[in-house]
Amino acid sequence: MKTLLWLIGLFSLAVGLTLFAQINTGYALLFMPPWRVELSLNVFIIVLTVFVTVLYFGLRIVAELTGLPGRVRAYRNRRRANAGLKIERDALIAFAEGRYQRAEKMATEAMSMCRNDEAFAVNALLAARAAHLIRDFERRDHHFESLRQRLGPSHLATAMTMAELLLDEHRFGEASMALEEARAISPKLTAALRLELRLRQAEGNPDAVLKLIEQLARAEALDEEQVRRLRVHACLQKLRQQQMTVRELAEWWRRLPVEDRAHPQLVQALAESYDSLGEPDLAGAAIEAALEISWSSELSDKYGTLKLEGEALEKQLAKAESWLAQHPDDHRLLLTLGRLCRARALWGKAQNYLEASIAVEPTAVAHAELGQLCEQLERNNEANRHYRASLGLALAH
Repeated sequence: MKTLLWLIGLFSLAVGLTLFAQINTGYALLFMPPWRVELSLNVFIIVLTVFVTVLYFGLRIVAELTGLPGRVRAYRNRRRANAGLKIERDALIAFAEGRYQRAEKMATEAMSMCRNDEAFAVNALLAARAAHLIRDFERRDHHFESLRQRLGPSHLATAMTMAELLLDEHRFGEASMALEEARAISPKLTAALRLELRLRQAEGNPDAVLKLIEQLARAEALDEEQVRRLRVHACLQKLRQQQMTVRELAEWWRRLPVEDRAHPQLVQALAESYDSLGEPDLAGAAIEAALEISWSSELSDKYGTLKLEGEALEKQLAKAESWLAQHPDDHRLLLTLGRLCRARALWGKAQNYLEASIAVEPTAVAHAELGQLCEQLERNNEANRHYRASLGLALAH
């Protein structure tokens, strides 16, 4: 049907042109001194059409011939780019398969075939990661140097990859420099903050870690549970590494969130810090405040090891006995009460509390405490029995 329509159209055009030529009696006059050429208008139109057609195809042929070298070069470049792309894909597959040596070799080959910077960066970064995973750090650094020479120092992907891999190698100083470059290029990059957090944790810099946790929390890069866990870990590290005065310790503790001030590990570390500074009263106050917020058997156990004396010891015992009404079956609290009563020479109460602790849950510590009490009371056979029970429980665990 389509062919038929075309034929009808062509015949109609031919008839129309024939009728036009028959009724067209005009002529064209060309004046080129000293000549005058007079032509039929129909002939002139045909000659002009033929001339334009010949000129057009002639120019096309010239253009094709003159553009041939460029097209050959473009064809070769396309072939080269396609070959490089295939090698790059094979390198990525080898990397995903864990064949890192092959991946590094193929990515290096693809690098040599790359003409644009983006493709070069992709292959060079892949080669660097593969070399890192086979622990060939010299080749990895060579790839980074190639990237810097071609792309300059202000390339974010290079800086981030360098920071990550150098951190993994524990070259903290160089990793920090790479991170500074990345932060200079993109100051608000969350991935850079995460990397810096890992770096400061590895360096053992709790103050920097706490600042980074707050930044990541504001950027919603960490959930509440992660924030609390990381902050507690950093605070524990700070308490164990940095020696603070009593005033500095109290001020630092006051600035912590309420939920952190009730965390058993943190409170226990704080109490140990106060103990080391010769302030068991402050250690006891910190434990009491934490237990008012949230009960912890571990803290009640620590409370009984504070070396308080005199009136402070009496208050300590009264405080512990007030907790017993709410936690009568807490074996650690019963152990603490036994220790405190023993410290005050309340032998009968101490024995009762220690035996109650063992009745709730036998522990090596409770048996050892009761053995020491019996030894003080010169009940040697009973003391030996408890010592043997303590040793048996310790070996079992």
